[in-house]
Amino acid sequence: MDDNITWSSSIPDSLLEFGEGGEPARMLYKIPFGEFSADYLPTLPDTLIEENMSMEGNLPSDVPVPLGDLFVNETDEIIFSSFGENSDAYLKEFSLSAGYMRLSVESSVEGILDMAYYLNSVTVDGVVSGIELEVPAAQDGVNGFATETIDLAGSVFNLSGENGFSENVMTSTFTTTGSTLNTEVFYLTTTDSMLVEIELIDLTIETAKGYFGQVNIPFESEVTLIDTIAIPNPVLDLEGASAKLTIDNYIGAELRLKFDEISMDDQLLEHPSLFGVHDIARAYWIDETLINYTSLELDLGETGSNIFDLIETFPRDLAMSGSVQLNPFGDVSLGHDYINNSYPPKLELELDIPLKLGLDGVVLEEEYSIDPMNFPKFDGRLLVDLTSTFPVEVLADIDYVVNDEDGTIVSISGNIDAGSAYPEVSQHGLLVIPLNEETVSPGGSVYVRLTASTDGAVTFTGYENVRVQIRIEGTQLLEVD
Repeated sequence: MDDNITWSSSIPDSLLEFGEGGEPARMLYKIPFGEFSADYLPTLPDTLIEENMSMEGNLPSDVPVPLGDLFVNETDEIIFSSFGENSDAYLKEFSLSAGYMRLSVESSVEGILDMAYYLNSVTVDGVVSGIELEVPAAQDGVNGFATETIDLAGSVFNLSGENGFSENVMTSTFTTTGSTLNTEVFYLTTTDSMLVEIELIDLTIETAKGYFGQVNIPFESEVTLIDTIAIPNPVLDLEGASAKLTIDNYIGAELRLKFDEISMDDQLLEHPSLFGVHDIARAYWIDETLINYTSLELDLGETGSNIFDLIETFPRDLAMSGSVQLNPFGDVSLGHDYINNSYPPKLELELDIPLKLGLDGVVLEEEYSIDPMNFPKFDGRLLVDLTSTFPVEVLADIDYVVNDEDGTIVSISGNIDAGSAYPEVSQHGLLVIPLNEETVSPGGSVYVRLTASTDGAVTFTGYENVRVQIRIEGTQLLEVD
């Protein structure tokens, strides 16, 4: 068996940048805190539009309804008066990633009606959204009833009104026709009525234009930091390390960021400027195309911060809390805020740590299997060749566990002197375990455990490796007839 053990056994390749010319490797962490909550988007409450069309007082007498004739044609404005808590918000246009419209009609008219309800300001792929509904005739005192639902996902709402200069306004048209499915002319009586309900349900904004108000959004987040690093009792030399927070704003609106608390393994971060107010300019969009996003970079390692004292202990978790305010300066864009929910603001922690560290303990444990062998009268040995370029002395402990009834264990230990990855200097160690027919025939497992201890921090380039070669040598008795 031939195995090559590198830093990949302890540090994921994605975190390690190799050092060149003897420079230390660097552990690079880019840890996203996820995306801020979409609470910055204006919310659209479920809306019920209800109209009871009573003929009482509106008709002097019963009138016939010619088949196919239009006898109701109304155009109305629908006002969106509230966007959740953002009472000062107004919209000129928005699109939906989800939502439904339901039309329900209950009619006492003794004739089949063709009804249609169109949101003139709402289009999907340029086609006006609406529902056409066939309402059955009332019979024997039982009203006719019909309902239909359409999906509004992907729809675009124009809220500028008929004049094109309004906000929060859309227009709708409702029509009613005597259906040609009727076999004879029916009458609209003075006691007839039609109850019409239009529901807008679960509307989820995908993009929006307008002014989104001054919204305060609290955030609280926790991420795992360095639990993937399997280094025994590490002590870091953090000279040359850096730590920063980066906030990317993809919203066409200003942001104000405020941190309340940051901690690592429940130990609070101290920082001279982080816990103030940080304003971030708006992203630049043209015709729903992102031209530039804006970024704010905060140096966590500036003088007066204890960030590196916290990192020295290889903390497992980092938690932060604070708030984001949308439009801290008010409606400075005069209704030209823009949001695309596919481009939320992002917050990322970046740590750049040189691989200069002290360690003390087991740095590697591996198991290798030996298959059963039929070697009569075998007399030989198990050889474990170790070649190391690690710049520290390595203690190797080898256990060979035989697959016999007693679980026989044969052990040996040895040292490998400190080598070097730059310039490359390999050190060699050979460990020998005697074998005979009883220990080789059942096969077994070879356990390799490498232990290292440094005197203070040592520079590692990332190219260090230990090569493990295992082989069996010996003689056996061959009887030839």
